[in-house]
Amino acid sequence: MIDVNEMRDSILAAYDLPNVDERYTFYYDETNNVRKLHLTSAGMNIRRPDCFVLGGIVHRGSPRPIALAELHAALRLQPSVKEIKLKHLGAGGFLDLLASSKVETLLDWLTAKKFLLHYQVIDLLYWSIVDIVDSIVTEVGEPVLMAAHLLLKDSLYTVLCDDVDGTAELLGRYNYPDVGRERRSAFIAELRDLVEHREPLLEHFPFYMLKGLLQASRGLESLPYLEDETPNVLIDGFGSFFLNRLCLFTKAQHILDDEKQIEAYLESLPLNDNGVPLRHFRFANSQSEPGVQLSDPVAGLLGKLFSHLNRTPLDELEEEMANLTNQQRRSLRLLARLLDASADECPAFAQYVISAKDRHRASFVLEGEALTFER
Repeated sequence: MIDVNEMRDSILAAYDLPNVDERYTFYYDETNNVRKLHLTSAGMNIRRPDCFVLGGIVHRGSPRPIALAELHAALRLQPSVKEIKLKHLGAGGFLDLLASSKVETLLDWLTAKKFLLHYQVIDLLYWSIVDIVDSIVTEVGEPVLMAAHLLLKDSLYTVLCDDVDGTAELLGRYNYPDVGRERRSAFIAELRDLVEHREPLLEHFPFYMLKGLLQASRGLESLPYLEDETPNVLIDGFGSFFLNRLCLFTKAQHILDDEKQIEAYLESLPLNDNGVPLRHFRFANSQSEPGVQLSDPVAGLLGKLFSHLNRTPLDELEEEMANLTNQQRRSLRLLARLLDASADECPAFAQYVISAKDRHRASFVLEGEALTFER
């Protein structure tokens, strides 16, 4: 059995998260679920995966009736459309979706009905390589390095994502994450050489911090997260993110989209709250559960947003934001306001496993002058 308070208490000790004990109803869907990310002889099985998003809508209180007839009419959907999906609102990338009046209609309707948004976003490459930093920081035990762990992860990610194919080839040669003791020194040496070769990608201080971290690993007897692991498997599922939500919001109801793999995972982990069995979640078919149905376009839109941010340099984003149409600006402003209101209600509604650079880009897009426009 798993006592949810073990995970919950560690999270609450590290972060100030008001309202996590409130009674909410969460509805979930997901996008860009690759199921498994692994290394092959040709690189990664998915060359450049999009950001995974687990998210949807949330409201205060117990589950309530959600009538979609009004929204169907506002979206001018054909009677044959049995459930609302992102593809019914628009096609293409994030900017293309912002240009769709149907996306604006959905966001406006969610706002009017007092729904909020919750999400967890994961950059799969970032999540795959942070164990390198965590292994060294954990083993060295130096407070300065512990305090700088996010900076170090961002710096290593910047270096490695500059050439994703080359990174996959490097990791594959060492059966990452199962690098092992015998190959550990050679692996770290290659990383150190790569960091030095790509020094221009980093500012002065992050470069020397990262170089120093890799040098500090020379005399270590172990790198705990890079030994006795499954070779060549970077990600074997996203169950831990579902579990995180269930453990944190124990007073809430959680209604999840049918997903047999996740259902089996959670069923194998009987949850309890101080010894009392905890069953505050259920799986539902999206056609029969309007809240889950609405979570499809929400998760899909956020997946498009963060994947776009991940692949677009800041100077290009600045140009894009300057050239938005009024339709795009209206949709973006509605999305930003929904996300702001959600974070104000509870910061834990948003969880990021992405680089600081991508979070900065998100702040620019969602908080910048791009949101000012004339109707």
